[in-house]
Amino acid sequence: MAKIIQLAVLSLLVLLVLIFFDKSYDDVKSQRSKVVNKSDTVNIAVVWDKEVKDFLLMEGVTLAADEINEKKGLFGRKIKIKVFYSKNNADELKLAKEVAQDTSFAAVIGHRSSANAIPASIIYEYYGLLFLSPSASSSNLTNHGFGYTFSTIPSDSYVSVEIAAFMKAQGHKKIAIVDDRSLSGKEIADGVMESLADMGLPTTVRRHYSPGQIDFKPLCAELTKHEFDALFVGGHLPAAAEFIREARNMGVKQRVYGGNSIDSRTLERIAGNAANGTVVPTSFNLDLDNPVTLEFVKNFKKKYRKPPDTRAAHGYDSMKILFEAMKKSKTADPSVVASNMRFIKNFPGVTGNYTFNLSGEMEDTKSYFKYLNQTRFVYFDAPNEAEDETRDEPKVESKVEPKVKN
Repeated sequence: MAKIIQLAVLSLLVLLVLIFFDKSYDDVKSQRSKVVNKSDTVNIAVVWDKEVKDFLLMEGVTLAADEINEKKGLFGRKIKIKVFYSKNNADELKLAKEVAQDTSFAAVIGHRSSANAIPASIIYEYYGLLFLSPSASSSNLTNHGFGYTFSTIPSDSYVSVEIAAFMKAQGHKKIAIVDDRSLSGKEIADGVMESLADMGLPTTVRRHYSPGQIDFKPLCAELTKHEFDALFVGGHLPAAAEFIREARNMGVKQRVYGGNSIDSRTLERIAGNAANGTVVPTSFNLDLDNPVTLEFVKNFKKKYRKPPDTRAAHGYDSMKILFEAMKKSKTADPSVVASNMRFIKNFPGVTGNYTFNLSGEMEDTKSYFKYLNQTRFVYFDAPNEAEDETRDEPKVESKVEPKVKN
């Protein structure tokens, strides 16, 4: 029933968006093709949430563009980035329409949440603008058969299976699951529960909260009445961090796991010591020993005086993948580039190799796991393969010195 309701909502969004379109699809698409091919620069839009301070996506995109431009850009044409910062959800869709109707743009990168990225993808599809999403993780983004939308981050459907496998490898037997009722939060929580069931592990309690909820005391008090040895939280920041903080204050001592949406320093900034030991999946391993990743980390630290995060890595990879597809296409025309992107296989990015299926979704993705130790995330020694089920790195009271490279 929930999925039916979600699809109905998406259909309504399509209808509302189309009602307010005031330019013909064919006119804009034809004009865009002419403009982007004649322009002296390759213009890329980035739409991002103004309130997000701890996600370094813009820094990653900018670093990639700078490196491309240092090597003469696309056949002598420089990459030019224009940033559009949104104030709220409604503003973000207005910006998407503004970007889509500007025929000087060859592509757009961004949109933090699936709730905004999905309706925005409808707008971009209608106006023939290539859209790369390095942050929105719901599989609903790419399951509509659109021709211009690509997800450059592993989807919740993939990650949820890996989370469940990791929890089992850690020796957990009874799991509590909470989600924030958002499209992505519920999807990953559902996926974890289904995968655990397939492995013979029961979910002892399943509860929900609202994205804008402030008082978590009743929910946390109820959780303490149930028997479980691990808690999975499918939610987004800042609410997920506030929930974890309250859960600890209310006596929840079990190990906490989250989705990739809480893979951010915002978790520690909001929840403080209560977030210590929280385990999250990530597609970016800062310590990965391969030349592409090492070079990226070195250059990022040199430019910004701090290490990159997961959003920075995917923003960087998105820009580099887009450039690779444009080179192969020998044009910046979105219709041609989108076609070639679907056949990119094993592109070496800083988060691993990228391969897209015909829907624009990443395939053969891999998650690493890390836990928050005081103020830093620390990677597990054997990502996604915790053979020693007695390991105790992520204990809430852990004082282990993080192994983070400087």
